[in-house]
Amino acid sequence: MKKIMRRLFVVGGIILLVLVAFVLLVEKLVPTDTITDRIVTEVARATGAEVTLAEARIQWRGNWRVTLAEGSIAGTGAALAAATGSANDLESYAIAVSELSVVVALWPLLQKNLEVRAVTLSGPGLAVRWDHGEASAAGFKLRLTDLHLGLDNPLTAAAEKGAPPGKLIPGDLAFSFTAAADTLVLQNAPYTHLELEGGFAAKVLKVTSLSANRSTGRVTGDLSVDLTANPWGHLVFAAEVEEVPAKALLEPWLPDVASRLDCALNSDLTGEFDLRDNRVVMSTLMVSGRVDGGPGILHASDWLRDAGPYLGDRQDMMDVGFRDLVHQFEFSQGRYQFRELTLSGGDTEWTGGGWLDLEGNIALGIGVKLPPGFTPDLGNFSFLAEGLRDSAGRINLPLKLTGRAARPTVGVDFGRLRRK
Repeated sequence: MKKIMRRLFVVGGIILLVLVAFVLLVEKLVPTDTITDRIVTEVARATGAEVTLAEARIQWRGNWRVTLAEGSIAGTGAALAAATGSANDLESYAIAVSELSVVVALWPLLQKNLEVRAVTLSGPGLAVRWDHGEASAAGFKLRLTDLHLGLDNPLTAAAEKGAPPGKLIPGDLAFSFTAAADTLVLQNAPYTHLELEGGFAAKVLKVTSLSANRSTGRVTGDLSVDLTANPWGHLVFAAEVEEVPAKALLEPWLPDVASRLDCALNSDLTGEFDLRDNRVVMSTLMVSGRVDGGPGILHASDWLRDAGPYLGDRQDMMDVGFRDLVHQFEFSQGRYQFRELTLSGGDTEWTGGGWLDLEGNIALGIGVKLPPGFTPDLGNFSFLAEGLRDSAGRINLPLKLTGRAARPTVGVDFGRLRRK
């Protein structure tokens, strides 16, 4: 028995030495040009994109290391759909790579388990355009670690045409990641010094920490994309905003408000929506939160131009100065709901509620507390004015904004006036 064990040990040692020798020689046996050309050909075939690559190397340093240097890939959504047989909403994409490094453990590979110790991707820039949106990044770096995948259950390349990601990705795929970018531009809004980290397991992608600078303020948050509850992905997020100028924060989403509001804002918000295409996103998007800020000014003269006759010689009140802004909101089913809106601490104090939809329609009721002693010109209803004056001598004038948000119709809400 001892002789048999000794012989088995010797044979095993010889096999191991042969394997090690082969691994050490493989980078010499396979020319670099051959590896580079093969990678370029296979990536181009799989994506339909234009691919360039300066160099590819395979090395053994305790683990397999594959390194790609100075490359680029640029393609269209149509070419990608033709190559993969799966529809997408991409218009175009391009990425310039400084280096892509992949470190693969050898022993798990022999046991039909892919264990990637680290993947590092860095480059000067990338850009993606899709239906109704675009994003780009400069000076980016992505690092994946501890990636595990059983090779008996690889990515389902032969899945039915148009299958969602949740059907294609195997349940045992798992990894952790960190990412950073000098600049990220999302929907024409630039963010700087972006950093995030998280992981993927059980078909759930989690970004546990995300932070970026926006203008002179900062945005932080977290999110998750669940591919089990919805195979196209269900995204849940939470975010905090600290001292971001209103124009920078609101311009991509509420441009009519962003161009008129001058102050720094803080916000806490949460939301969720289903992924697939823009129609699904907008029909399922739900967001709620709170915004506060100040001091500042709301340049509302073009909004309130119809209220000019009521203000007499105080036309300056249509530019609303305030010390504090408080706003609670909710967005669902394509409509932005003003649950609470208060501008206080100036000559006038404003409170309101109503809605604004994605088509640009508005219906907003506003109460304006006018300066002490001031009497608005209410025409035939002027006799009611004194009955609206409080103990501080201020009249609370009810207004309503209706029609289009860019140029709403503004007038006194005589229904509320009568009830008061």
